[in-house]
Amino acid sequence: MADHQSGPPPAGADQQQQQQQQQQQQQWGQPQQQWGQPQQQWGQQQQWGPPQGYPQQPQQWGPPQDQQRGYPPPQQQGQWSQPQQQWGAPPQGPPPQGYQQYPPPQQQQWGPPQQQWGPPQQQQWGPPQQQWGAPPPPQSGYQAPPPQAGPSTQTFTGPAAAPSVGFVANQTAPNYNPTNDVETIRKACKGFNTDEKALIATIVKLDPLQIESLNQKYTADTKKQLASLIEDKTRGNLEDGLCALVRGPLNFYVWLVDRATKGIGTKETFLDLALLGRSNADMNAIKTAFRAKYSRKMETVVADDLSGAELRMFEMAISATRVEESAGVNPATVTAEVKALHAATEGRVGTNETEVSRIFIKSNDATILAIATEYERTYHQSVESLIKSEFSGHQKEALLFILRGVQDKAKRDAELIEGTMKGIGTRNEELAFRLITAHWIPGAIPAIKASYNKTYGKDLVARVRDETGGDFERLLVAILNK
Repeated sequence: MADHQSGPPPAGADQQQQQQQQQQQQQWGQPQQQWGQPQQQWGQQQQWGPPQGYPQQPQQWGPPQDQQRGYPPPQQQGQWSQPQQQWGAPPQGPPPQGYQQYPPPQQQQWGPPQQQWGPPQQQQWGPPQQQWGAPPPPQSGYQAPPPQAGPSTQTFTGPAAAPSVGFVANQTAPNYNPTNDVETIRKACKGFNTDEKALIATIVKLDPLQIESLNQKYTADTKKQLASLIEDKTRGNLEDGLCALVRGPLNFYVWLVDRATKGIGTKETFLDLALLGRSNADMNAIKTAFRAKYSRKMETVVADDLSGAELRMFEMAISATRVEESAGVNPATVTAEVKALHAATEGRVGTNETEVSRIFIKSNDATILAIATEYERTYHQSVESLIKSEFSGHQKEALLFILRGVQDKAKRDAELIEGTMKGIGTRNEELAFRLITAHWIPGAIPAIKASYNKTYGKDLVARVRDETGGDFERLLVAILNK
């Protein structure tokens, strides 16, 4: 048996040994192929972020954190860039050339907005069909807008915007103690004489979340509403302005819709201010708060006051189904909507008012700006002049309100503010509401003042002083100089 064990290997042993070596080489080679696969996958998927296991960039694909309206200078003609910080649009990056993939994570356009007031960056664009790739899918918990009606195929979706500051019911300021301000207000309203200067100084300085904290503290201490105290202790235009301030954005817009539809006739200007150009999140917040306060659907209240194409325009706005700002611009949609806009206006006898409203109500701001630019390039007429020639009355003003807001919000609001003071008499209530709603948006008042000075060659504060007086003047000047 010992001789058998030390003898030569059995027949075929060399062949078996060679097979084992080949198997070992294949096994050692496999990890190299597998190690190469993630590199290929990472190259294929880099537009969606780094692969599993890599550190994630904070707020990369999340919704913009602050959907406040921005007021940048107008963009130059021919640019299809998304407006910088308008209505909470994400910050810009250069568009991809050809069919390139999305930029690396640190260059993504989906991050939180930055409040920049400088001129827009110059951007060069290639052929429309090559400008954009498909954006990343929405994160869990966000609802993508439903498909849009009409001839366009606006399929680009992005994360749904979060509500603007002041549009979340009962949200308070975490680092603000309202105790001293509540005491100041109670002292100013004690007895027969009201200290209006103390009320103005205390209330104007607060932001929307601080106002809500103040309201809740006052109610907890007195079992009454702060707005009721203001109504009891002030009168006239000062009462209107202070009550608007203490309501805060959400409750003020709810109140404004009721104010616009109450009584004989409809105050369409107030409906425009309250409802047009709103993000889906803000519109839904207004609808929910309106029903909670008045026990009626806002859609029903508006339908009772309006009719025809004007009603259909507001029904589309209240439906809260506009394309999210994070979706950017789909060039195929722009081309289709430009043709649809022409077919609804110059390309036919009469105007299809509902179709034009759909284009302006359902599209996001960046797409409206692109449509306006492309329409003028294709048909040699500005969209503003088109609206003026095809519409009249309030619907013309509503469409211009949307268009001008996309092009240059500061200039639009400066012109609307001047309109309240122009001519014989001043529309004090509207003047106060326009300044107050701008006051809630960080950076808006300085931008409006600068645009007013550039447009009219005079100081807005001085203009307001000339048109108002007394405590109402002090309130508006305090807002402008905050």
